[in-house]
Amino acid sequence: MVNKQTSILIVDDNIDNLRSLAAILKLEGYKVRKAISGQVALETVRSHPPDLIFLDIKMPQMDGYTVCSILKQDTTTGSIPIIFLSALNETADKLKAFAVGGVDYITKPFQAPEVVARVENQLRLQRLSQQLVEQNAQLIQEIQIRQQTEAALHQAVEQAEAANCAKSVFLANMSHELRSPLTGILGYAQLLQKATDCTPLQQKGLGVIYQCGSHLLTLINDILDLSKIEAQKLKIFPDYIDFCLFLNHLAELFKFKAQEKKLKFAYFPLTSLPPEIYVDEKRLRQVLINLLSNAIKFTHQGSVTLKVSVRSYSCELNDHKVTSSRQTDKVQKTLANIRFEIEDTGIGITPEKREKIFLPFEQVMESSHSPEGTGLGLTISKKILVLMGSKIFLESCPNRGSKFWFDLDVLTNLPRSYFTMINDSQSQTLSQELGDESHQIINTLSPEPELVVPPLAELLLLYEAAQMGDVQNVQQQILRLQQLNSDYLAFVTQVLELADNFDYEEILELIDQYYDYGGKMTTC
Repeated sequence: MVNKQTSILIVDDNIDNLRSLAAILKLEGYKVRKAISGQVALETVRSHPPDLIFLDIKMPQMDGYTVCSILKQDTTTGSIPIIFLSALNETADKLKAFAVGGVDYITKPFQAPEVVARVENQLRLQRLSQQLVEQNAQLIQEIQIRQQTEAALHQAVEQAEAANCAKSVFLANMSHELRSPLTGILGYAQLLQKATDCTPLQQKGLGVIYQCGSHLLTLINDILDLSKIEAQKLKIFPDYIDFCLFLNHLAELFKFKAQEKKLKFAYFPLTSLPPEIYVDEKRLRQVLINLLSNAIKFTHQGSVTLKVSVRSYSCELNDHKVTSSRQTDKVQKTLANIRFEIEDTGIGITPEKREKIFLPFEQVMESSHSPEGTGLGLTISKKILVLMGSKIFLESCPNRGSKFWFDLDVLTNLPRSYFTMINDSQSQTLSQELGDESHQIINTLSPEPELVVPPLAELLLLYEAAQMGDVQNVQQQILRLQQLNSDYLAFVTQVLELADNFDYEEILELIDQYYDYGGKMTTC
């Protein structure tokens, strides 16, 4: 709605025209002022600017064109809309009126409806123009505020990065400074322990010194690694390694560590493994040692198991541009996805701590239960695996045990056809090197349950939900099958793992593996 309390100025040297036009506008509720000459009009506009001006063209001393030009040149009055009044009806007159800044043109004698319509139209345009100016001003102000905020945020980020970098440099330098004298302390503690003239009390004290020093050295090394990761200075340096030898050495190490706590340890290759893989041996060993050390540390009875398996093979690569001490030209290569699983029968991890344990200095249990450890092992392992293109997964049940696992894509120096011909002799050989007891431990710890598949009628709902990619419906169907018959547990576990990873295509393939559309069991 147009505000009828708008001020309008009428400029005309004809008194009758002034009165008739003023009467029309007053009837519509407008406030009207009158001027009988161009000079009077200029003084009136400058003292009290109106919202709109009716301006006669033909006037003595100063015509309407001149008045309009003067008003438009003044920044304080240039935006006031001017409607020209004249008995002239020539096109040239109208064009000149628009050229000097007029917004409209009314020919005498006046028609009241036309006058009112043109006034309302111009006032509405003026109001919209003013709103646009205000919105533009507001937008400019918001842009300026946002630019200031972004500049402040950018400065804060730079300061935070500089502080973080300074912290990492400080930690790295301090770690180096502390590690050198600590190494000397540990060395002399070992030498003194071998002395024959020490009393039992002195030997015990030297043992405490060495144990505390070793713990402190571990903490310093972990802090150094963490500071490198945070400063983005930790690099991955892969090369071809003897994979079987790597795993055997690792298994032998933790076999003795487990015996010290009277635990059973088993290494079990679930599938045939490639003899060589392209990986950063140091970082892979660091991750596995952290996970296996935690498993033994928080397991007080029972066993710890390391399982390794090849999950899948990807496309073959020829002439892969990787520099390595063992690389030969024009050799076919295969990308293998290898899973590493560490299971234990330890204290387990409560649901509320499953995310926190990957934070720096977080422990599974209170310090009174586990005085050893830095609380950085899982943090570092997680960050290293991210650099290697992987991530850690966790399943745990309090007081029953935990399972950590991760999948790693690695290059093998063999064509894919090699893996189709290889049999399980390699897997059996690796297990036999650790003794027949390893097989018994594994079978006792993780018996492979017999896979009982639900009937086709029950699977159709799950199949449809997986086809639609409906997360909630898939989980509901899995829960329904689990409650329907406990014998379906092994099948439900497989589907649940795929659903957690949103692998709906794998769910469909799993169902198709056991049933065709006729409802008969297929051969695998």
